[in-house]
This record gives sequence, C-alpha cells and structure tokens, in this order.
Amino acid sequence: MKTVKPLDLAFLLTESSSRCMHMCAFMLFDPPARERETFVPRLLTAYRQSEIAAPFNQKLKWLSKGAAAWETVEPDLNYHLRHIAIPKPGTMKQFYENISFINSTLLDRGHPLWECYVIEGLENGRFALMIKIHHALIDGEAGLRVLRGFLSDSPRDKALRAPWMPLAQPKPKRRGASGTAMERAQQVLGRLRKLPGDLIGMGGEVVNLGAQGLNLRPRNSALPFAARRTLFNNQAQSAERRYANCELSLDRVVAIAKASATSINDVLMTAIDAALHSYLELRQQPTGKPLVAIMPMSLRAEGESVEGNQVTVDLIPMGLPQASLNERLQQIHAATQRAKEKGRALPRVVRDFYALFVFGSTTASAVTSVFAKLPSSNLVISNMKGPTEPLYLGGASLAAFHGLPIVPPGGGLNVTFASMNRWICLGVGAAPEAVDDPLLLTQLIAQSLNELETEMLGKTTPRRRKTTSTIRDKTKEKLA
Repeated sequence: MKTVKPLDLAFLLTESSSRCMHMCAFMLFDPPARERETFVPRLLTAYRQSEIAAPFNQKLKWLSKGAAAWETVEPDLNYHLRHIAIPKPGTMKQFYENISFINSTLLDRGHPLWECYVIEGLENGRFALMIKIHHALIDGEAGLRVLRGFLSDSPRDKALRAPWMPLAQPKPKRRGASGTAMERAQQVLGRLRKLPGDLIGMGGEVVNLGAQGLNLRPRNSALPFAARRTLFNNQAQSAERRYANCELSLDRVVAIAKASATSINDVLMTAIDAALHSYLELRQQPTGKPLVAIMPMSLRAEGESVEGNQVTVDLIPMGLPQASLNERLQQIHAATQRAKEKGRALPRVVRDFYALFVFGSTTASAVTSVFAKLPSSNLVISNMKGPTEPLYLGGASLAAFHGLPIVPPGGGLNVTFASMNRWICLGVGAAPEAVDDPLLLTQLIAQSLNELETEMLGKTTPRRRKTTSTIRDKTKEKLA
C-alpha cells in the first residue's frame, strides 16, 4: 500500500454530495467506414478482457481519521465499463444531457475511483468514450499522458488499447546498476541536507506574503482572501452542473502569442478574462477590481509516473476591468511570468506547502461562512498540452476531445483548455448559481479572441460573425 499524498488527500476530504472532485473527459470518434455497426461491440469485448494497471487498480483504504492509503486490487470491469446506446440518430443535445447526468454522481469509494462509458448512436455514426476518474488518483497533465498512451498515430493500427492498460515505458538510459543506486542514494542525502534550507525558504515565503499584504514590496501574485467577490463565487447548492465547449484554432492563438511576445496560455487567459467581465456586465454585476484565477502549473518530469498529482498552484491577478485587450494581455503575461519565476525559485517542499496553503485558502469559504465574503480567487483556469498529431483508436479517428471541468470548492466556475492536434479544446464547467449560461460564456471567449486578433494582427477572421458588443446587445434584449 502507498500512503495518499497530502494534496491528493485534500481532493478526497473536500468532496461532498454537492461537490464532486473527480475529473471527466470525453472523446468523439469516427469509426472506420466498413465497421460502423461492428466497431463498438468489438471494442467492448476487447476492453472487458484487458489488463488493468496503476492507478486504475488502486482502491482507497482509510487508515485512521485523516489518513489514507492506496491498496492494489483486481477491479471488476463489468462494474467499471459501462455501455450506453442513444437511439439513432442521437443528437449532441441528447449526448450532453446524458453525460451531464452521469457526471453529477459521486464515484463509489468501495471500488477504484474511476468509470468508463462507451456511448454509441451519435449523429454521423460517431461514438464517444467518456472517462470519469477521481482527482486524487491522477492530475490533468497525467490524464493527457494516459490519453496519448492508449491512442495511436496510425489509422492502420487496429489494436484496441484501453486507458487503464499499462503504458509503454520509455527506454532507460544506459548506466550501471551500481551507478543508478549511488545516484538515488545521493539524491536522498541531498534532500536531507537541504531540509533546513527548505524550511527557511518556507518561512521566507510566508514573510514575503506578509510584506506584500502590508504593501512593503511589489506583489508577485494575488494574496489569499483578497479577491473581490463576484457572481462566479456562488457555490453549488446541489450536484447539478452546466457545461459548454468550443474549439479555437491553435494557429491563430500561436500567431497572437508570437506578435505580442507572450504565450499561448497568456493569450487564452486574456480572452477568458475579457469574456468574464463582459458576462458580469450582462448580468448587471460588474466588478471594479481585477479577477483572480487559481491556476495549476504542472511539475511532472518527462517519463515520470502518472500516479497522483505533480502540480503546484498559484493565485494569478488578471487584467484591469477597463483595460484594452492588448493592455490586458500584457498585464496577464507579467502576472504569469512572476508566478513561474517564483515557482522555479522555491524548493520542492516549499512549493508543496504553498500549493496546499493556496488550495486551502480557496476552500475556506466552503467550510465556514466567515470566509464567504473573503474569497481568494474567482475561478479556476487550467491548461494542458496535448498531442499535435491526428490520433486513432483501432482505426477509428479521434474527432474531438473535451473535459468537463471540476467546479472548485468555494466557487462555482472552472475554465479548462487543452491543445489537441491543431485546435484548442476549451471547456466551461459551472454551478448554475454561478454561470447559468456557459454557452454564452464560450461565445464571449471566442469573440474576445477575434477582437484580440484584430487588435494585435490588424486583421479579421472569416469565422467572426458577431462582435462581442453585438452578443452583449442581443443578450440584453433577451434579459429585458
């Protein structure tokens, strides 16, 4: 058995019937032309006979109050693998109704914390693969690695691999056995020698936060409990969630990032930030302060195990409410750069402590009403880098990939985006109390990106049919 790490344990302890802490994603596939009727039955047969590897064979075992471990078991695939057939031709509306219902229930802790759904009958002959897995078992970056591991880059590869099967391990570097053992021993001793310095670093970061709070030095990031409360901080009162997705051209985002000397992440955060302010204005609840996002940042090394979470988090102050898109982009770029520099400078033990501290500050309002008016952030923004090439499952081509983002404790909104081939797949997950119309929010994000492209590159895109102001005007008419 392996002890559950502190950050992983936090995802378990903060879960409730109205706040699920599992991740969920779905993939849409086009089956091979000659196998439209036979592909899904063949897939189900192969999956029910497949091998199961960690972390999918890990079951939660409580050791004592507040302590837990992962126990290796033999999962029952008849339980974990589910088959749903929507009457043909199933619409995407029916599909979203089904997955929204599936995603609203907690995972059974009497089993390993994951489920897989094969959903057929979709329009155009497509089928979907939906994975539901607890955040304590795996993080988003590792989830994408699992995704890449069971898919192929060749349409001629007919192997039907499952997400829970063992991943192919990279070839180890050539070295002697004694050298490897010696290196591991040196690493352990090195960490032990660094512990006093790590503890000093931890104290230094706390002092640094205090100095920022007293305005004795420039702020490197947003301070806990200092965000302005907005509509997005309304917490879920039930398990109901609302979702919307859109695809954005990766090439367009890259062009804007190059022209502005920023990053893909900065460009998308800018479009999201502008859209959030527009959404608040439409709901007649504008804010006079920058919004604050809690942003996970992956620390997972190449070839590292996919188990658990290898991330740190920080609070990122975004753009000023009245800033132009270019100004907003530069403000967000400066904030993310400071956060990355701080993350690189902190020793690992300090990063872990700080991540728990930030995570704890965002969940405080969910635990006690004292902090309900003192949120640390307004939403979660998360990004992941996926494969850039076309992918296939047993010859079926991957047509789309989307996540159903977790609604965070202490808030009601999560915007997650992942790169896939030449597209950015962006998903909004929200409590209805925070965002009652996530589709409108995705439209505002897309239009903000269009306007940023015009401002930075001096051109309009053929996809642009409505300006953000047009969407605002039409929405105001509906509300009136």
